[in-house]
Amino acid sequence: MLFRNILETNTLNKTVGLNVLGTYRVNAGTVFFVGYDDRYRQSDQINARLFADDQYRRTNRAIFTKLQYLFRR
Repeated sequence: MLFRNILETNTLNKTVGLNVLGTYRVNAGTVFFVGYDDRYRQSDQINARLFADDQYRRTNRAIFTKLQYLFRR
């Protein structure tokens, strides 16, 4: 079992990305993945009239799964 976390910061676009990935390896050819992705953008980059402050606001969120299986002949 393995857990990974990736935090990305883009100062040019004023965005932040948070990714978490969990991996469970059943055997040499079978792996199950569960992940979470979160994206933030600085408020004044979204709409300055609505968000006058410079706090980060969530813009996207995703949860995903993947099953990888190795077929042998």
